[in-house]
Amino acid sequence: MRVRLVLIHQYFWPDPPPYASMLRSMAADLGRRGHDVRVLAGRPPSTSAPRRAVVDGVAVERLPQVSGRGLRQAVNLIVFPAVVAARVLTGPRADVVMCSTAPQVTLGAFVSLAARARRSRFVYHCMDLHPEIGRLSGEFANPVAYRILARLDAATMRRATAVVVLSEDMARSVARRDPALADKVVVLNNFALPQFGDTDEAPLPTPEPGVLRVVFTGNLGRFQGLEDLVAAVRTLPDGVRVELVFMGDGVVRPELEQAAAELGDGPVQIVLVARGPVAQARALMRTAHLGVVSLVPGVVAYAYPSKVATYAEEGLPILAVVESDSELARTVRDGGLGWAAAPGDIRGIAAAFVSAYDNLVSDPTFAAVRDRVRRYAAAEFALDHALPRWAALVDAVTGSQPLADV
Repeated sequence: MRVRLVLIHQYFWPDPPPYASMLRSMAADLGRRGHDVRVLAGRPPSTSAPRRAVVDGVAVERLPQVSGRGLRQAVNLIVFPAVVAARVLTGPRADVVMCSTAPQVTLGAFVSLAARARRSRFVYHCMDLHPEIGRLSGEFANPVAYRILARLDAATMRRATAVVVLSEDMARSVARRDPALADKVVVLNNFALPQFGDTDEAPLPTPEPGVLRVVFTGNLGRFQGLEDLVAAVRTLPDGVRVELVFMGDGVVRPELEQAAAELGDGPVQIVLVARGPVAQARALMRTAHLGVVSLVPGVVAYAYPSKVATYAEEGLPILAVVESDSELARTVRDGGLGWAAAPGDIRGIAAAFVSAYDNLVSDPTFAAVRDRVRRYAAAEFALDHALPRWAALVDAVTGSQPLADV
């Protein structure tokens, strides 16, 4: 059955956020399956992207948004969702409207109301759960604002035909909001990020023999608990040679630059690389021995790092710094995919670095663990595994099959 779909996110390829590239793959695949797909995305004032384009046979329309931090970011919480909702109301009617959580809470609230007005089914793709994440970061620390946003997002989920989350931890968090939502929840994890022909030259040369290269790619923010990694490498014993590479930008980058300067050119080094295209990040991963996924306490219940899929597809062993009872930590630990340590456990993180270094000495290519990681990636994150599930979700939402079968 041909379904008219509108897919909405603040970013779309070639914008750098991971969802922008994922959305291109999802939209193109659904189009190839015979559906009528449109994408609505943001168009910041500084971009050269055209207002309208056709990408992989999919019509992409970019709508005005307000760019920047602080007050401008707060203003965009209303401006972009309102503009998108108006377009949903005035544009061609869709059978299914799907949006993600950027901007958080307000986009889902505005779009779900517009979809209801047009009698369209609504799919809420929750890359993370707000306002819980905002409360942990302090962004939504005001108790009155938090309660309002929590009610708004719960109402958005109640209006949805399906609520897509990335992990069982997130699914349980949704059910804690309202047990009646449990039957709407579908766990569909992110797939490995496509490259779309970007340059694949690594920003750093291959590390010297005997040096353990550990990489972190993505947002250098407060949620990631990167200060724990820095504290851990400062405690490493003599003889352990580690190069900790951060590729990305964010609010803690100046602190990381200071730590890099303090450590200097000794046996333990911190190296910072500017954010680049997905292909460049992948090339860096191929030079590394270990990829870090770290979150401050509590966040793993409301989010799942998309970098896990890309690390895994590149065969990169994982250091997961998350709660030990989380789905991610269990997967890494039980599957032999790398190492796991708890947030704030500096000794535990340092012990993981030492263990990985010992592995480097005995198996310089990390052949055994890389093989397990690649097999895990093929089973969980490959496009030919993930995209058919999105197609099945469209069938389920439109009544062709039960939601539970997705």
